[in-house]
Amino acid sequence: MKSNVQYSVIDAHSAGAPARVVIGGVPPVPGSTIREKRAYLMAQRDDIRKLLMYEPRGSSEMCGSILMQPCNPQADLGIVFIESGGWPLMCGAGTIGAATVAVANGYVEVTEPVCQIIFDTPAGLVTAQVEVVNGAVQGVTIENVASYMVAENQPISLPESGTLAVDIVYGGNYYALVSAASLGLSVQPEFAEQLVAAGRAIRDRVNSELNITDPQTGSPFTVPMVIFTEEQNAAGSYRNLVFFGESGVDRSPGGTGTSARMAQRFYRRQQAVGESFLHESIIGSVFQGTIARTTLLNGVEAIIPRIRGCAYIIAQSTFLLDPDDPFCEGFGVGYGSDARFPG
Repeated sequence: MKSNVQYSVIDAHSAGAPARVVIGGVPPVPGSTIREKRAYLMAQRDDIRKLLMYEPRGSSEMCGSILMQPCNPQADLGIVFIESGGWPLMCGAGTIGAATVAVANGYVEVTEPVCQIIFDTPAGLVTAQVEVVNGAVQGVTIENVASYMVAENQPISLPESGTLAVDIVYGGNYYALVSAASLGLSVQPEFAEQLVAAGRAIRDRVNSELNITDPQTGSPFTVPMVIFTEEQNAAGSYRNLVFFGESGVDRSPGGTGTSARMAQRFYRRQQAVGESFLHESIIGSVFQGTIARTTLLNGVEAIIPRIRGCAYIIAQSTFLLDPDDPFCEGFGVGYGSDARFPG
């Protein structure tokens, strides 16, 4: 058949979340930094994201990444993240998936028992320690970017729930963190639809009502995602749901979300450096987080988080674009109206 493009991808899932890794077909991207390359792709080549993330090739929950040469000489691989909701600065689950794909396919020099990969991401350098036994990946631990509390106990108003207190936290992406119990809900699949509706309303209120600047950068920002939190359960883990895009529910606990949650807990003196934190998703998958150390960013105390998880490769595909297909560029039902992630 005729096709205007051919995108080569390897599909994996990271704790249940899709991790579609684009390994070929994307033309050279202008830019002297990975952040500049992301900005170019956002402005000029959003068609790539839509084709690979939207239906019929993707879904409202689809997430992925584009591998490329790094710009930072300290890095082994460059990576730009994509999902149905836009172009996130960082994705922990996506990095775990990309690291698994990179080792399994020999995109880096593989060493055992641990193979280190330094990723050049739009949020900064992220190190992945990949556990390898007889050539097979057993798990990945990433050391994420510095994460910190931006604004605590910010009041927002919802018609159905009254005034809620939300924490705004940075973990590689900006999040609004809300207790699910404060809405009379719990993080269970039967409440997913209600949590999505609440997440959409909370995000809209946060971005319209709160006038917050990042204490580290001094700049305003947009909050693209909401985390609904719960307290520790009998199994010792903390369940959460990450809402993103128009209707997306993260199947994983979220890598940057786990970073943000640990930053919140550290700020509240609920978790110390070196302590383990089990973060559980709505489907029961778990990331293990620890606070490696603390740092100061322009006077703001931040944590350096580590997150361990597993990813599994499930497919290798070549995606085509038939110009006669009326839906060739992808479509979304109830999502995909805009890309909410900040530049």
